[in-house]
Amino acid sequence: MEKKVSVIIPFYNGVEWLCEAVQSVLDQTYKNFEIIVVNDGSTENLDAFINKYGTKIIYKFQENKGPAAARNFAMSFATGEYVAFLDSDDIWLPTKTEKQISFMEERGIIWSHTGYYNWYPELNKTILKTNSNDYGDVYLQSFLSLKAPTPAIIINKTCFDEYPQLSFFEDMRFAEDSALWSKIAFYYPLGLLDDPLVKIRQRGTNADRSSLIRFQAKTALYNKILDGEYKNINNRILLIYNLYKKGNSVLNYLKEKMDFSKGLLELTGKVFWITPFLLERIEVYKLKSGKNKNYYKTER
Repeated sequence: MEKKVSVIIPFYNGVEWLCEAVQSVLDQTYKNFEIIVVNDGSTENLDAFINKYGTKIIYKFQENKGPAAARNFAMSFATGEYVAFLDSDDIWLPTKTEKQISFMEERGIIWSHTGYYNWYPELNKTILKTNSNDYGDVYLQSFLSLKAPTPAIIINKTCFDEYPQLSFFEDMRFAEDSALWSKIAFYYPLGLLDDPLVKIRQRGTNADRSSLIRFQAKTALYNKILDGEYKNINNRILLIYNLYKKGNSVLNYLKEKMDFSKGLLELTGKVFWITPFLLERIEVYKLKSGKNKNYYKTER
């Protein structure tokens, strides 16, 4: 018998894309779902969406608090034996859940992700992304480079039962998902189903395209590290994050005191990014080299 999967979809505007996301869950070859859509204070009229999908989903509304709060809210009443996440502008391919749950059940894996595509629907184009080394013990790696997009993640609910302190940081507006993955990675190795089963929509507002947002996200996570939210971080990673924080401080100064335009700030941010990025690449290479390709990964 299929185990229930709670699919959590936070939503803030873009209802046409939300319909595509929900439909991609309903079109799965796996069928035992509860689909939880949390309207995070959207300004759009959702009457047509509710009329079409209202009986097939659990629909909740909250005042705008950000995706972290929306996901935590949904997790507080999710009843599935597994929890999966899907952003409202992305989609799953039809066999995603069936293959991923089977992979996790067969190997006793607590949490896993899959391969994925970057998706450009206006151009009718998909680009396969490489995350073939992002598995196993990824705790330290997760602070540097972990290609595990939120819509590719499924987590056994026992993870949250055993460690109820695990949740999204609601005061983080960016990279709040990867911050939680780092927390989970401290306790459990990450499984990788090396099939591209998720399509991540690419558009002008994707946060990972902005150097300013990346500096803000790295600084926010560094502050969490300094606050004691994470353990056993080596000095090389702390140095890299300290460089990000210093760069973020300079960018804020240039914005507030020197009145730099957004375009000039972005350009300056990309220049500042070079040194910590290169140090990241070196550290990631060390962490990934010698990794055993065994229990926690399937080959495509």
